[in-house]
Amino acid sequence: MKKDKSLDRFDKLRNGKGLNKTSELRLSMQKTMQKKCAVFRTEKTLREGVNEIKKPYEGMDSVLVKDRSLIFNTDLMETLEFDNLIRQAITTMESAYYRKKSRGAHAREDFPKRDDENFLKHTLSWHNGKEVKIKYRKVNLSTLTNDVQTFPPKERIY
Repeated sequence: MKKDKSLDRFDKLRNGKGLNKTSELRLSMQKTMQKKCAVFRTEKTLREGVNEIKKPYEGMDSVLVKDRSLIFNTDLMETLEFDNLIRQAITTMESAYYRKKSRGAHAREDFPKRDDENFLKHTLSWHNGKEVKIKYRKVNLSTLTNDVQTFPPKERIY
């Protein structure tokens, strides 16, 4: 019989008997994201953030879920939500650290200009155990039809 990874993850969290409260891990994640991965970022703050965000991420290994029921279990729901949030947070932090440019909501004070030559690409990520693997894919700037006009990328000026 094939194991279902989703159910294994669910059961592991539901039966968590560790020492870490989800609310404390979440607060740690929120503070780290607000201080180290805000709109205006630098290599220094992002590097610190990459290191700091690992603590609540690794804290999931020893999470405590007191309520084991399957009905109206807000403790489990909060833990499942946090598990998803922390994965997104660590991915955001890691990918922001490696992008040495500014664009849109990603503003690097140490790299204030766009860099389409090196960073006109999509960031792809995988969680492999506790490591986040970052790769890139080229942006497709063409459309699938001639009925839609294409627009070349350019700097936003307000």
